[in-house]
Amino acid sequence: MVLPLFIKDSYKPVLNDYIKFDSPFYLRIAERGYDQYRMDEEHPPADWPFFPLYPLIMRGIHKVFNLNLPLIGFLLSNIFFLGALYVIFLITGEVTGEKKVAEKTILYLLLFPTSIFFSLVYTESLFLFLSSLVFLFFLRKQYHWSFLCAALCAITRVPGIVLVGILFFVLLKESNFRPMKIPFRYWVGTLLSLLPFLSFLFFMYRLTGDFLAPFHENALNWQRTLSLPWQAYINFFKTKYFIALGGWDLTPVSFFFANFFLFLVVYCFFFLKKHPELILYGILLTLISLCSMNTSFTSFLRYQSVVFPLFLGIGFLGAKYSWFDFFITLFFLIFQVIYSIGFINNYFFVV
Repeated sequence: MVLPLFIKDSYKPVLNDYIKFDSPFYLRIAERGYDQYRMDEEHPPADWPFFPLYPLIMRGIHKVFNLNLPLIGFLLSNIFFLGALYVIFLITGEVTGEKKVAEKTILYLLLFPTSIFFSLVYTESLFLFLSSLVFLFFLRKQYHWSFLCAALCAITRVPGIVLVGILFFVLLKESNFRPMKIPFRYWVGTLLSLLPFLSFLFFMYRLTGDFLAPFHENALNWQRTLSLPWQAYINFFKTKYFIALGGWDLTPVSFFFANFFLFLVVYCFFFLKKHPELILYGILLTLISLCSMNTSFTSFLRYQSVVFPLFLGIGFLGAKYSWFDFFITLFFLIFQVIYSIGFINNYFFVV
């Protein structure tokens, strides 16, 4: 990368500079639907691993208002992100009862190194909004809305299906782990919340001939294979250049954050012990992220940016210790600048 001598000579980003990596796939799905290949035939990387809710919303708005699709994506992402921040603020207030903790939680989410993706044509903001609503509604005992949001999460990103399981765990806990004591309407709600996800898989079967095409395609053409969660750690120390195939990677930074988030998971056992569902959610999403990191830590920070219970833990630490607040704010801010510059300049570590 060649830097200009003067600020006036700097390149000024335009809208298309933010449409890269995963964004074109969502836009293409919104415009013309999924790639029409059969799984058993040779084909380039297909867009099947990209779940349908986000592009469907873009397509619907485009049909009604005839707006530019990238513009719709940017507007939606930012609106969903603002909504998510408000919902998380409410959740933090209900869980901790401390406004300062809620404020710090929101601040750290805004400053997180990969928070740029909440404003781009990516699913992060939609998933964060829907997943936080799931928890807000069941904290308020509005389970029917929780089931609806969990169902939508399941067709937004792969980890969304976890929320259906967590909802069922909450119901089991409230019935003292006696399944027969769970009201029938909640059994129905659990089953119905799986329908959108199963419908998407049936659609994939009709399109590709493979019921699990989104997952098989990830391994076949996207170099995303599942591994044991500690495999990334082993490979980090065994492999001299443990980086992504596509180019330069900030692996040491991602490795630091992997350990930092694991610390937060342990810390949340004590901080959120009255809300085991939040702890379980943080654990499961962190494990899912680590299980796809066997070849590099690329995307780990982006995947973790939606695990909001861990940010509650950071918020509590920041509200309690001023020195922690200073250093984590400075650290997040520095790397947010680095990651944002890297994204504009096509560095692969930010995808």
